[in-house]
Amino acid sequence: MRSFVAGIKVTLEGKINNDNDCKITKYCRLNRRTNELVDLQQVINEKINKKEVFYSFELFPMKGSSDIYKRFFAEMDKYSPLFYALTWHTKGLINSYLSLDIVEQFPSHTLLHVAAKGLKRSNVEMILKRAYHLGIRSIFALQGDSILEDGDFPHAIDLVKFIRSSFGKKFSICVAGYPDMHPLSPNKDFDLFYLKAKVDAGADFIITQIFFESDTFINFVNDCKNIGITIPIIPGIFPIPEYKCLQRMTNICRLHIPKKIVDRLETIKDDDEAVKNFGIEFAIDLIKDILESRASYGFHLFTLNKIPMAQNICNQLNLTYQLHSEQL
Repeated sequence: MRSFVAGIKVTLEGKINNDNDCKITKYCRLNRRTNELVDLQQVINEKINKKEVFYSFELFPMKGSSDIYKRFFAEMDKYSPLFYALTWHTKGLINSYLSLDIVEQFPSHTLLHVAAKGLKRSNVEMILKRAYHLGIRSIFALQGDSILEDGDFPHAIDLVKFIRSSFGKKFSICVAGYPDMHPLSPNKDFDLFYLKAKVDAGADFIITQIFFESDTFINFVNDCKNIGITIPIIPGIFPIPEYKCLQRMTNICRLHIPKKIVDRLETIKDDDEAVKNFGIEFAIDLIKDILESRASYGFHLFTLNKIPMAQNICNQLNLTYQLHSEQL
């Protein structure tokens, strides 16, 4: 690994330096013990203002699997993520929310996804009150893909407005951005206009959908700035774990995959180990390119609950980036 990446210092040992126990490391450990409340909007902006690199880990809910979360936190807390995120999933029953049950096992510096399509205001009010009672202060406001059409929140912006009108500033609100454009948007300008509307409605920061080229993200950030979006934009990084998983994600999220990546994967698609290694290397290169560009000082890793993959990426990046003030 290079010792410097465009002014970003990287140590070469490939492990966390326990002697360099920065404030956020201590903060996260204190948080795990005491469930101290966290204002994500504030801590994200603090990291950006100090030009310090930060990162977060996303997990998805699994029934009857408390041990996986305990192991994940035990292994990944050492990398001092700024926050964790838990995606939204119901149990397929009215008023039965798997993610809301599982988030009880998570620390308070957790970004809880809430996909509101098909939900009534009373449902969402109950969800948010329970999350607040559990110490969660950050919500990822999403439309979701529920087949129910009789809810009160047809779009994510409706959820953002409801949270702000009903709960004021009690929650930090994250919304989704689409560097490759939302698959249902008629054009890029419309997509950006809608994102700006979510920001104006009260969103505090943005995490992007999956993308596969650093220039796609960098151009997206510049486009957002040009229309007056000034809140933090965090790139969502997807380390391809296996060929079939990428195919599923492509179908679900309607992702645009560059031809060079498709061609490369076609040659190794039957070799799971080769695909996994390619995915890790791809994610690392993407992160390094974005940090070099200064388009973002952070990244959000879609871990798919895979501890070894997340560790591999963390260790190879070393996650002890420090910006040199003399080079800013």
